[in-house]
Amino acid sequence: MKICKVCAQSDMLCAACQKKLEDGQIKQAEVDFYRAVKELGVELVDVLERGNRLYVIADSNNSRKIIGPGGKTIRKISEQLGKQIKVLEKTEGTDKEVIEKLIGVPVKGVNTVYSPSESYKIRLDKKYRKMAEPLKSVVSEIIGKKITFVFE
Repeated sequence: MKICKVCAQSDMLCAACQKKLEDGQIKQAEVDFYRAVKELGVELVDVLERGNRLYVIADSNNSRKIIGPGGKTIRKISEQLGKQIKVLEKTEGTDKEVIEKLIGVPVKGVNTVYSPSESYKIRLDKKYRKMAEPLKSVVSEIIGKKITFVFE
C-alpha cells in the first residue's frame, strides 16, 4: 500500500505520506482510492493512475471484493472518484501467465530482448490491439521491465 493504514482511515495525511504526495511518489487520486476501499478490508498491490483511469492491481480474492456483486462496488467507487477504474489481477507464475492475466487476452509468446537492459517483446493476436495497447505502460511498471507489444 502506498499510504499507511492510519492515513487511509483519516482525512489527513501523516508527515511521511504527505511527503510522498508532495514528491510525486503518489497522486491524490491514489490516496482517494485507498480511502474509498478502507471499509472493504482489502489489501491492494498497487494503484496506478493513467489519465482519467485508475488501474488497481490486487490478488483474486481482493479484486472480487473491490468489484463487488455485479460490479456494484466498483461502480460506486468510480462515481465517487470521478474516474474509470480497471481492476487487474496480480498472480504468481511465469511472466507469460502474469501478463496474460493482467491484459486479459491470450499471449502467443514472450521474447526476452537482451540489449542494454532486459526487455520483453510480447506477441499477441492483432485482434487484441485495442484492448492491450492502453495497458502497455501499466504492465511494464508492474513487471518491472520495458515491454513492446507485437501484433501478428
